Amino acid sequence: MDKDIEEEEQQMMSRRYLDKILCSDFKQYYRTHELNEILYLHYKSFKKIQNLDTFVNLKVLYLEGNAISKIDGLDKLVNLTSLYLHENCIEKIEGLDNLCNLANLNLSDNLIKKIENLKGLKNLSNLLLKRNRIGLKGLEDLQGLLELGKEFAVLDVSDNMIEDPKIVDEILTKFIDLRVIYLNGNDVVRKIPNYRKTLISKIDSLKYIDDKPIFDDEKRFALAFARGGYEEERKERARYREENRLKEEQRIRDFCKMMNKYKEEGEKEKEEKKITEEEREKKKLELLNKIKNKNKDIFTGDDIEKMPEIKKTIDINNKKEENKNEVDDDKPPELEVVKNPVTNNSDVKKDINKEESKEPEPEEQKVPETDNENVEQKEEKEEEKENDNDNDNKAVKIAIKEADLDELD
Repeated sequence: MDKDIEEEEQQMMSRRYLDKILCSDFKQYYRTHELNEILYLHYKSFKKIQNLDTFVNLKVLYLEGNAISKIDGLDKLVNLTSLYLHENCIEKIEGLDNLCNLANLNLSDNLIKKIENLKGLKNLSNLLLKRNRIGLKGLEDLQGLLELGKEFAVLDVSDNMIEDPKIVDEILTKFIDLRVIYLNGNDVVRKIPNYRKTLISKIDSLKYIDDKPIFDDEKRFALAFARGGYEEERKERARYREENRLKEEQRIRDFCKMMNKYKEEGEKEKEEKKITEEEREKKKLELLNKIKNKNKDIFTGDDIEKMPEIKKTIDINNKKEENKNEVDDDKPPELEVVKNPVTNNSDVKKDINKEESKEPEPEEQKVPETDNENVEQKEEKEEEKENDNDNDNKAVKIAIKEADLDELD
């Protein structure tokens, strides 16, 4: 018994049944009717539209796939922008006068025989009426389209019974902003000579005809055909090909110019780099000529300021000389630094084995102590000279690097 009552409420679109739908999907709907903007009531086997007056803010309503035979019960839905009533049993277009904001209306797959009662739909832009029975009485069934406003852009009357080719001149050409038209599935398509070319040439705003877009070249050829038939179209096609050839040649020339420009810029950069490198080499040679003389007086004050490392080394050497004069003779001599310290134990073992294997050499003649002392003093002086020369060489190398960075750049 409960199932029968539920089926009866469903067919009647009762308020209780609508509340049940809202509660069943709490993620999509609000329980308060006024807060909902979208309502899905498709494929529910409704026979009549009713009890929707509380959905005053509704913008999109899906009612396709039901058993609705009459359009009513929508007077309070003034904010509605999209209404989907396809796949029902509707025989007449009515009950839409108050839907002044409606932009999309789908009435496909119904039993409609005439387009009418569209005066209130001034903002309607998309009207879908495919697979109906429109056109049995000729153009009278299509006169209702002229009631639509200037924003009307999409018309789908495919798979109907339209036969009169006057539909193009008397109805379709009246719409300034008509962009999409579907007429396939009607006998009128075969009766209009040069169907696509005729529509393109007579309806300037068209962008789409029967599942195929209108490109600029097709529109150009269609206008040429309208002016002078096939001969004018052939001439226009020849002009179009010539224009494309010239454009392609111009693109190639522009590309070659661009490549030549980049090559010239690259060559200029290379020449500039060569010039800068030659200047750097010249300055390096000048510095090397100064350094080869080994006379520190050859460096002017400006050179020393530009080469701070040379100045540092000169100051250090001067300080060393002053300290040497002040040092007392009683101080013990400094320890000599081992130049090549032994790092691996294996090297030590090898040296020991070599020394053991060697035969004892004859004892050298003893040199008097006075002679040994003079020899040691001479060796110390030579080592000091070598260290000074090494310091000078290091200072010169550093000076070259500094000069490269400061002067050459």
